Amino acid sequence: MPSLVCLCRDGLIHYLNKAGGRLLGLGSAMHAVGRPLLDFVDKRDRATVASGIRAAGKNGAPARITFLKRGKTPVAAEAVFTRLGGRDGTTMLEASDLRRAGEKQSGLESAYARLEAELEKRSRAIKIETAERRRIEEQLRLAGRVIDNLSEAIAVLDPDFRVTSVNRAFAEATGYGLEHLAGKRPPFYKILAKDVGLYAEMVKGTEESGLWAGEYWAKTRNGKDYAEHLSISAVVDDAGKVQQYAAVVTDITKRKQDEERIIQQANFDTLTGLPNRALFLDRLSQALANMSRAGSKLGLMFIDLDGFKLVNDTLGHDVGDMLLKEAAVRLGQCIRSGDTVARLGGDEFTVIMPNLVDPRHAPLVAQRVLDALAKPFLLTGHEAFVSGSIGITIFPDDAKDASELLRNADSAMYRAKEQGKANYQFFTSDLNQEMKERLVLKNGLGKALENGEFTLHFQPKLDLATGRIATAEALLRWDNKTLGSVSPGRFIPVLEETGMVVEVGEWAIRTACQQHLAWRRAGLPPIRVAVNLSARQLREAAFVSVVERVLEETGVEPAHLEIEITESMLMSDTQRTVVALRALHEKGIHVAMDDFGTGYSSLSYLKRFPIDTIKIDRSFVADIATSADDAEIIRTIITMGHTLNRRIVAEGVETAEQLDILRQYRCDEIQGYFLSPALPTERLIGFLTERLDADGANVTGVRTAPPRPRSRQTPSGLTPTDESPRIPQSSPRPSEASFDSRGLGVLRGCPPQMPPGVLRGIPARIPLAAWPG
Repeated sequence: MPSLVCLCRDGLIHYLNKAGGRLLGLGSAMHAVGRPLLDFVDKRDRATVASGIRAAGKNGAPARITFLKRGKTPVAAEAVFTRLGGRDGTTMLEASDLRRAGEKQSGLESAYARLEAELEKRSRAIKIETAERRRIEEQLRLAGRVIDNLSEAIAVLDPDFRVTSVNRAFAEATGYGLEHLAGKRPPFYKILAKDVGLYAEMVKGTEESGLWAGEYWAKTRNGKDYAEHLSISAVVDDAGKVQQYAAVVTDITKRKQDEERIIQQANFDTLTGLPNRALFLDRLSQALANMSRAGSKLGLMFIDLDGFKLVNDTLGHDVGDMLLKEAAVRLGQCIRSGDTVARLGGDEFTVIMPNLVDPRHAPLVAQRVLDALAKPFLLTGHEAFVSGSIGITIFPDDAKDASELLRNADSAMYRAKEQGKANYQFFTSDLNQEMKERLVLKNGLGKALENGEFTLHFQPKLDLATGRIATAEALLRWDNKTLGSVSPGRFIPVLEETGMVVEVGEWAIRTACQQHLAWRRAGLPPIRVAVNLSARQLREAAFVSVVERVLEETGVEPAHLEIEITESMLMSDTQRTVVALRALHEKGIHVAMDDFGTGYSSLSYLKRFPIDTIKIDRSFVADIATSADDAEIIRTIITMGHTLNRRIVAEGVETAEQLDILRQYRCDEIQGYFLSPALPTERLIGFLTERLDADGANVTGVRTAPPRPRSRQTPSGLTPTDESPRIPQSSPRPSEASFDSRGLGVLRGCPPQMPPGVLRGIPARIPLAAWPG
């Protein structure tokens, strides 16, 4: 914008603007009008002005002119002359005050400098911002690559829970890639939305703490089920506003399957799939609580499979397992809806029957169980038969807690076994009394050995051929300060049940050996001591070494020790029993089979076992003089035993008539009250001392010479000698005989009243030499 604008004609000023007046120092621009322009120009520049006026309109080049302010103060200006046209030759002069231009220039320069500084500052900021942005973008790209390569499945969601990105693992795990989910809700959102409670937990967690995690079962895009652990984290800005959500999905199917397998193993029987003892007790406790609140009754059945052990031992454990699984299936088919069948272990099962309207309904279920178990079990080509012994107890009539109910049902089950098996029995108060007595005995036996309450009594055995005492059987006695003298029939089963019989049995063997040495020191002949074993002892892996150690420590010769085992023990664990007995027998220890005739009574088994002596059970000896069947059974056993080179001992001999019959049948030894009851060791020493003959051999006052022969009596068919005692004449002679490939006779026509436990499997395969005539 020019500082001075002036119109001149013929060298005179016709117009001057206000700025021009102030430039020239005039009070008013009008004061210059009519005056020559040159009056206001420095003398040195007047020619330039005149030249400029003349040349105006030709080139319009600016000229530097010095004006005079108030006629004397020079003011430098830059002027431009312009011919306005017309005939009057008017010329316009535009002049800019160079002082103001300088100031403007300086201002411009200053402004430019400031602008440059600001630009430089902004440029540096932009560079820093750009570098930071690039760094962030690089980090984001790196983070994106990291996220995309993570094994964890990750989905990024906007604040409205719509997918903005997913990584490769997410697509692989769920089958959903970004192309399926971009801008849509993720598949897990639909699962959460269907579960109102789970969805509420998720919303609450993300809103309050910005974090939520949960587990559930989901499906992949192709419909495969899998277990999923979902963790959702909210990403917020500085103001706390949610910008996005990061969802991490983890496949936990294997962990869930492992957990379920652990739960299954912890609560269910691996063989049958039924609830095990732990789960049974838990369900029983819950059912009792429910019945108590509802005022209802509950029945509990305890089932034990009769004959299972025989199947297991003869056909093998694999077949036994098959039987248990089939039995479990049958039990499940017998119960009511809402009942629970459980396997406690082995061949023991239980049934919980809640909401029992009438206790009389329990036998209906029990009978169904008995009928189901009585049917044959077809197992890999084998046909097996078992039965069930069932004990029943009722809540709250019999007991009010789970453990007591279980004890009651167990006791009732044992009562069913005592009643012949294959039946059911209810728990009664007398059983409760038996349980209490058993508990008292158990508590008393706990310290009986430590307190020295056990003693051994000895019952002698007579050798009928020599008349000498050959063996003394050690019998355990217990005298308790509170209970007094307790019958072995009462406390020995408790010892077996608790396992204390192993420790007490070792004590009995050691004490018997020490007693043998005491007899020797007292001048008595070397009488063999016999000690009864329990099945529990024989199953102990260290039992043989225990016996060896006792013999070594006491110095007793193995031949002076005899161990007695029952027939049922011999059959209970055949393989282990054979190994243990053979090891003892090879060391010179005598082995006797006790109570023969009450168990399997298969004489052919004797060939498999290292048995030196067979002891005929007292139940046969008791009626030998009055029962032709018992007499014939004993005669057969003696003859067969001699054929197999076994010695025969008859237990429970109480009369001279029994003794005479046994002598006639050539029994080797007798034992019983007719000779002597079991005696304390001091009385036994006296008994033996009184019978020492002049040579120091022990003899008895019982006649031992063979009886004088009598004429043969044909009606009996038994061909006794003349001095044979009278015996019943009703026993028929075997009517048929044939031989098998082993040279054993197959006999038929045996006594019809023969007990089922004797010579089981008639027709029996025994050598014909076992029969008279």
